[in-house]
Amino acid sequence: MNRDRWDMDKVRFHLSKPPAPNRKIRSLGDILVDVVSGLDQPVQENVRVLRDAWPKLVGEQIAKHSEPGFIKDFTLHVFVDLPGWMPELERVKRLLLQKLQSSYRELRIRRLNLILKHK
Repeated sequence: MNRDRWDMDKVRFHLSKPPAPNRKIRSLGDILVDVVSGLDQPVQENVRVLRDAWPKLVGEQIAKHSEPGFIKDFTLHVFVDLPGWMPELERVKRLLLQKLQSSYRELRIRRLNLILKHK
């Protein structure tokens, strides 16, 4: 900061504080991306239990590409990371639903919904 310039501007413009230092200007969108990426999505406690058991329910290979997302209206919404895994999950959907209904009866899951969501 130029001290002489500040002394002159302070008197001329009746300023009490020095100007803020020059900073790199960023768009609000860039700032929000940084803020939002640091936040975790809240997860239902029931979904936490299912996520822990997911590899045993569907197998290690399928579990690497999918995870329980949330439960709403008796439907378990499952996130799948690649389109190629959707048919594989569709193939085991009925068996998986039966496993969930017998092992996690208290969750009262009646349907499965597969959602393509890139990680």
